[in-house]
Amino acid sequence: MSMLVETLGVLAHRGGMIARHPQLTVGVVGAFARPTGLELDLLARRPPDPGWAERRLADLRARRSGPAPRRLLPAFDEGLDLRVGWLDETGRAHWEFGSWESSSDYDGFSLRTRLQFPPRYSSVPVALAWPEIGFPETVVDLPLPDRETVERGTVSIWDAPVHTEKPPPGLRRGEALELLDEPPVETGRIVAPPRVLHRSRDAAVVLTRVTAVGALLSMEIVTVAHGEPATAATAEAFPPRTPDGGPGVSIALLDGVQAAAVSPSGATSAGGPETFQSRVEYTVRRPGDDALHLLVAWPVAGLREVHATVMLLA
Repeated sequence: MSMLVETLGVLAHRGGMIARHPQLTVGVVGAFARPTGLELDLLARRPPDPGWAERRLADLRARRSGPAPRRLLPAFDEGLDLRVGWLDETGRAHWEFGSWESSSDYDGFSLRTRLQFPPRYSSVPVALAWPEIGFPETVVDLPLPDRETVERGTVSIWDAPVHTEKPPPGLRRGEALELLDEPPVETGRIVAPPRVLHRSRDAAVVLTRVTAVGALLSMEIVTVAHGEPATAATAEAFPPRTPDGGPGVSIALLDGVQAAAVSPSGATSAGGPETFQSRVEYTVRRPGDDALHLLVAWPVAGLREVHATVMLLA
């Protein structure tokens, strides 16, 4: 997991597919602009092909060129993954390296990467390349907010406004919601920008995005702690707890006075004596109205349960 930049960025792109090819599709999961740089979260998928990896290794050993032509990539570049970069004003490609997560099942192969670009405003030409599998070099121009919007909208997670209420009186807790399969989040549309859900002096719970994919919502929540809350959270999270326990933060959906816990669909965490952070993803059904009511708590970090209302964009 890449280290969290402890500032709320400006939502720079609302997500969705940016490249479609028989060999590969690529979509934006998240894009957030800050004066310090542009954060991109991309997810690429390949159709099922069980023998591809073995064939590609044989190609590399034989030092054969990939089947797709190269214009932006260096001629000597050889790789087993998608390469992502940006073009400067002269058209030169600058290839960036981020964190990588991959998985493979009967639906095919998926690759997710989080990257940091230099500060970019108004638009950025994003370069994609994976010639070894026949995916041609592709340049997609992503529209971005302007500099003034980014500078005005960027704020530390420790200073950002927090709007919460006490849980309603007469709260009733039912069974936990069913664990839903993760939707193809890169095909969806972000319907809630980043915000701080809960915070103390040394611990914070941050909603980085809510993405609508059909009738489902995919949420990503990041927790950050320093000092004693970090030590306590690290002790709880390592060795990692089971997926349905999560790394400490507790999320429930509220419908009137009825609450139902939500189990994470995936979680990563990192910590030590002085700092802790986790990144947790959830999948829930979209409510009938335009508001998502969450009960948020992080007991081990000293954050008692509060009610946060997240308004959903069209």
